[in-house]
Order: sequence, then C-alpha cells, then structure tokens
Amino acid sequence: MYKQDWKLLNRLKIGIVGCGHLGQAIAQSLVDHGLEKENLIISYRGNPLTYQQLELKGLSLCIADNQRLFTEAGIILITVKPQDTIELKKALADNKSLIVSCMAGIPIKQLNKIFNVEIYRMMFSGPDTVSSGRGVATVYPQHEHLKLLISLLNLRYIQIGSEDDLDIFTAGVCMPAAILRVDNPIECAKAIEKIETEYPLLLEIYKWAIAVLPEFLNSTEKNQYINRMITKGGITEEIITSLNRGETLDASLMNGIARTKEISVEIQKSIRNS
Repeated sequence: MYKQDWKLLNRLKIGIVGCGHLGQAIAQSLVDHGLEKENLIISYRGNPLTYQQLELKGLSLCIADNQRLFTEAGIILITVKPQDTIELKKALADNKSLIVSCMAGIPIKQLNKIFNVEIYRMMFSGPDTVSSGRGVATVYPQHEHLKLLISLLNLRYIQIGSEDDLDIFTAGVCMPAAILRVDNPIECAKAIEKIETEYPLLLEIYKWAIAVLPEFLNSTEKNQYINRMITKGGITEEIITSLNRGETLDASLMNGIARTKEISVEIQKSIRNS
C-alpha cells in the first residue's frame, strides 16, 4: 500500500512556495520518503544562502519560478511568511490545484478573500521534527490526499474539530521545550490533566511531546536546545517566559494560546493594511 500511495502522489507534482526552515524540511522529507525529484517544484525569493542550502540537499534542480509551479503542481504548499501572502495574490487567483496554507495566523476566510480559491490549512510541529520523521501535523478542513501526505512523511496526524483548534495545536507543539524547562514529569502530567478539560487536544500533543524529547549530556546542552526553539516575540518565548516567572505549565500553555491569538490578530491587521 505504501508504494501505491506514493504512485498516487507522484502523479500529482508537489509545489512548495517559500523555502525557509519548514519549506526545506518538507521538501527534503518528501524526497527522502519516496517523492521523485522531478515531481517536486520549489520556488523562493532568490536568497543566495537558500540556494546553497538547497544545493547541498541535492534539491537545486527542483527550483522553478512561481509561474511554472502554479501551472504544473497538483498540490501547492505555501510556507512563506504570513506577511508575504499578498505577493502571491495574482499568481494564485482561480488556480485549480489543491492549495494548502502552512502559515500560522491567517484564517481560511481571509485566505479565500485574498486568493479567490478554495484553500486548506496544514500546520506542522518544528522543522527538526519534520526532518527526523518524528513530528506531528494537522489539516483543516480534512482532505484525504493531505492526510495521506502527512502519513507518507512519517508524521503523526492529529485530527482537529475546528479551525480554532489550529491555535491550540500551534501552542501545543511548543511543549517539548516547555517540558524540558519544567523538568518534572509528575508536575507536567498534573498540569496537562488540569488543562485537558478545556483543551483535550493538548493531551494528545503532550503524549507526542514526551515521546520525542531529546536526551542531553548536561544542562548546558539542554538549555541551548530550549533557546534554539525560541523566536523573539513568538509562542515558545511566551511559554518559557511564563515558566521562568514561576507559573505552572498549564498556566504557561494558556498564555501561549493567548499569544497565538494575538499574533494572528497582528498578522491579519498587517495584511489588511498592506
């Protein structure tokens, strides 16, 4: 069945728009797990460093301009920064491909207004977990081809019930860093038991998070790993900062969810004003 599944997806070229950490991780994992390179199309903004990274991964031959990507790809994954969405408006208008936004913060209703096409949202755990095949991903609304794609990337599919759950998922996948910061399994388990009543999705993500925790030789290595997960002004930073203030894991995750919603509002406002 596995080979038959790839035969199905190899009949649909996959395009990845934007090649930051997530875009590159998805591209590399697709090829590693069986997608033929001639069926992968990558576009990016021409950054020389990005080209070098793609060349090292053996993916430079997959590079094309947006026009070719939007014409040939049957599945298009948009991994650009949310603020760059407007630049794709004309290229995507009336496109008949399966369009998937991998961007946090922009709801489907607004994406439909921008692109005038039906669009899906797919969210992933960190690029390092995608590359290693130890990550999780979700799709809204559900689509069988996209669930199949997640499975073939060796990622765990987490089902959600509404688009609002994407905010919870986005905060939840920051848990590995948070659990490492707490460094107390009993305390973490109690916190999740407390918060799962309101956010049952977090229990499923917690089970994933504790299973993929890396091991470290010393506390310095562990702290370096946690710091690498932090983006200034981002969700992981909010959660870790809350923990550093002495708040519990459940309270810190609540702060992370609130920060996710704040970032979404900021992004949507920025797009409306552009």
